[in-house]
Amino acid sequence: GGTVWRITDPAGTLIGVAETALVPPPQGAWVALLVIDRAHQRQGYGTAAADLLEAHLFAQPGITRIGMGVLTHNTPALAFWEGRGYTRGLHRRDQHGHDIFTLRRDKAPDDAQVARVRQQFGATAAGYATSVGHARGDELARVAALVAETPPGGRALDVATGAGHTAFAIAPHVAEVVASDVTPEMLLQVEAGTFSRRIDNLTTTVADVHALPFADASFTIVTSRIAPHHFSALPLAVREMTRVLQPGGLLIIVDSVVPEAADLDAFLNHVERLRDPSHVRSLTETEWRQLFEDNHLTILAAERYPHRHPYTDWVERALVPKEEQPALEAAFLAGSAAAQAAFQIEIADGRVVAYTDEKLLIAGRKS
Repeated sequence: GGTVWRITDPAGTLIGVAETALVPPPQGAWVALLVIDRAHQRQGYGTAAADLLEAHLFAQPGITRIGMGVLTHNTPALAFWEGRGYTRGLHRRDQHGHDIFTLRRDKAPDDAQVARVRQQFGATAAGYATSVGHARGDELARVAALVAETPPGGRALDVATGAGHTAFAIAPHVAEVVASDVTPEMLLQVEAGTFSRRIDNLTTTVADVHALPFADASFTIVTSRIAPHHFSALPLAVREMTRVLQPGGLLIIVDSVVPEAADLDAFLNHVERLRDPSHVRSLTETEWRQLFEDNHLTILAAERYPHRHPYTDWVERALVPKEEQPALEAAFLAGSAAAQAAFQIEIADGRVVAYTDEKLLIAGRKS
């Protein structure tokens, strides 16, 4: 069900009404109605109401996008919402048979989240450079194989490159690789790895995925591996990665994926946040497929790869403070029977030994 909002003037007189609803991803929230009495229009009430509605909706956990439907002939409403940064999407008919345009606006990137990522990974950069789970893996080999199948002379961008393992893997198959990351300490690890491996076609740049400093259609390949769960505004990040991709170019994402069941989704994202405060959310495969569809990316592959995590190494690599480790382990021990089974949580003598999650590799071609 939705929420109905009364809009009043300073005297408390009812002058308008709005209705909003929280809906399944990827939309997140929906503005079903915002109307101001004609006598009170063009006095700033609509703008003020929209400001309050957006602030409220974006403050809700997990909401990164607001959508709505506007009648195709309602030119003033289209101008109002597009002036607020909403982009026009599909032209379709609603459930009442009316012709509408769907509009959407993504949540702006969170500067505080960028700071959290820099703090977390600046301190742990060296550990990720030597992490076996990041330096190897069947899904990493698959990324390299997909890139190897692209036409020669390609230009690749590896977003949120971390210690550079994906950039290193694809470098032999392209003419140039740009490795970008928001954390300068990580890029120092990339540069050291580039030198030790004698790679001569790789450069680095500090960049935030939500505002990539590259022109449209700059790359034939864009990759991002085991990083998107840290992005504060993932729909915007995917849109940016697609923007810098040439038509016909290849986007390859690898990231932790959660089960479709809401309780298992909540469990895994909860323990991830306890371990690493820069974790935002791992998506379901359904959500990833929708993001690719929203950005006109034709899915070429969607594959899952299990990863077994020795618990102590997993905790130590993130530098979890000792005083916070009991709560993290307690969350695993308190997991439901379904969670224990789904994530193959191994417990010995009352201590967590290991668990398993899955990485999703999803690749799509830009239309």
